[in-house]
Amino acid sequence: MARPKSRADTKRCPVCDCELRSKNFSDHMKRVHDIATTEGQARHGPNKGKRAETRKSELVRKKRTRNISVASCILLVVLVGTAIYITSGNETPGPSPVQPPPPQADSVVRIPVSQLSTSALFYTYNSGGTDVRYFAAVGSDGKVHMAMDACDVCYAENKGYQQVGDVMKCNNCGKEFAINSVGTENLAGGCWPSYLPVTVSGGDAVVDITDLKTKTFMFA
Repeated sequence: MARPKSRADTKRCPVCDCELRSKNFSDHMKRVHDIATTEGQARHGPNKGKRAETRKSELVRKKRTRNISVASCILLVVLVGTAIYITSGNETPGPSPVQPPPPQADSVVRIPVSQLSTSALFYTYNSGGTDVRYFAAVGSDGKVHMAMDACDVCYAENKGYQQVGDVMKCNNCGKEFAINSVGTENLAGGCWPSYLPVTVSGGDAVVDITDLKTKTFMFA
């Protein structure tokens, strides 16, 4: 005679109310009712969860490594670009003339005073293939002020000047010089926009070409 099943070895399905052996309970729930039980998860879950955590950690590590690499590349590009800018800045000449060279006679250059204002204009004179730069402006005193776009001290740097308000600022050392003082206080040289004699005649600012040629060495 067959021994009766031990009820302790059975479970009742909460869905269809059938009685099952405990070892078949998880398969029944999954196969018949498509429900995963904690017992089935217990059989497969730990290893599966561990593998998932490992994969997650690996993805996080790879992402962190990739971000560090990208940041390093960006930093390298910035550093290289800065170095190139600084290096090129040391070799960059002063401001390009914003005005074409005025008509040049054999002995003088004439610039109509009506073209000048409190905003400095930069000009060039071609002296044997070398562009000799100079600037002109009308000061707050109403007079024409002209000088070379080079300092008697800093000219070798070939950086020239820029206008900041009513002063001319050296692009090399940063010193500033009042426009009203240009042509009057820079006569003896030194750390100044190099002196350029100018006269006003017939409504023109007149510069002797010989005076420009003598300053060619500053731009060679």
